[in-house]
Amino acid sequence: MDKDIPFIVVAAGYSNYDREYPAHAEKFGENNVVWTTTKGRFTVQEHIDELHELLPKDKEYLIIGHSMGIPTTIELMNKIPLENCKGAVFVAGSRTQKSHWFFEFLFRLPVPLIYVMGAMLTLMFPINLIVYKFNIHKAFQASFDGIWRLVVSGAGNMKKEYWECVKKIGRDVHNVLEENRDIPILFLRLAKDKLVLDEDVKYTKTFFTNIKEKILPFDSIHLTHDYDYLVLDIIGEEIDFFGYKKITTSLGKGIKKSKKK
Repeated sequence: MDKDIPFIVVAAGYSNYDREYPAHAEKFGENNVVWTTTKGRFTVQEHIDELHELLPKDKEYLIIGHSMGIPTTIELMNKIPLENCKGAVFVAGSRTQKSHWFFEFLFRLPVPLIYVMGAMLTLMFPINLIVYKFNIHKAFQASFDGIWRLVVSGAGNMKKEYWECVKKIGRDVHNVLEENRDIPILFLRLAKDKLVLDEDVKYTKTFFTNIKEKILPFDSIHLTHDYDYLVLDIIGEEIDFFGYKKITTSLGKGIKKSKKK
């Protein structure tokens, strides 16, 4: 294995049960990337256990946490020393997963009504287009991403994971183990993200001694996997922060390169 290319463990976000990570594989090599799926796992402890199971025991690695994968990583850092961890990249998140008011409402409904609400959101695309000042990407996120996720992941699964994990994860964590405090942490986030609390990002930073942050210039509701190719290019440019050589080859410059699996 090329020592200049890190082994990557991806801590997946909320309801990413069947998602794959083509951008990560292209950047670091297919044999150099593993990821959590949280499939059939709904509680905080089950998420932590899956991530722990994936960590290599005999080689160094980087963790890339996306959205809810970040509090999963921090929960793990609060429980065990990560001896071979060269660093972590926190993409679009912090210690907790923000609980949006609409999710609170949606996941109190019976499962059939959740699907009905998702279908209604798709019909609101023209309204969302106006609300988001004709930003097609934002309007698409607001109108179609939700129903796509409900169909692919299952409303029942998402509802269960929401109440057993999203609402609980990270909230009782107020530091990480002393052995993990010096692990380099790179925060990548939007200036304004509807699912990330700025106050919690500031609090999370107090857990670590070696931090770097980049505010990404993307106009989006949330830094979703639509931006994977762009985010991975940025990680490649910043990877010397973790002691590796920069990866300057570009995967692509636009959202269209990002694929949903």
